[in-house]
Amino acid sequence: MNKQVLVIDDEETIRKFIKIQLGKAGYEVKEAADGEQAMAQLKRDRFDVLICDIMMPKKNGWEVLKEVRLNPETSEIPVIFLTAKNEDNDMSKGYELGATYYITKPFTKSQLLFGLNMIFDRKKNSLY
Repeated sequence: MNKQVLVIDDEETIRKFIKIQLGKAGYEVKEAADGEQAMAQLKRDRFDVLICDIMMPKKNGWEVLKEVRLNPETSEIPVIFLTAKNEDNDMSKGYELGATYYITKPFTKSQLLFGLNMIFDRKKNSLY
């Protein structure tokens, strides 16, 4: 079965680009336009990884990550931040809150696939 990815970004063009690129790489991709939609989808569906923007309406990426990490049913899902927030303190905050990987916009398909491969190779090779 293909890995399930939820892309959370308020920019439709970004979501569509990621969906196309990851679809070509064999991933099943669903989309959410904001953090509230994402949390609703997480209650309905199971995902192997979340790709999340930070600056979004209704519920931002920081809030999404905090909720994901606090919920025992979702706490182990890897979260990749994909954001225009490129300051060192933003990246540090992301990792402190529990982000698995952090990519800044603009980004390339290679950066995105590297992050996913790193996550899934780590899980596959984990001793736990």
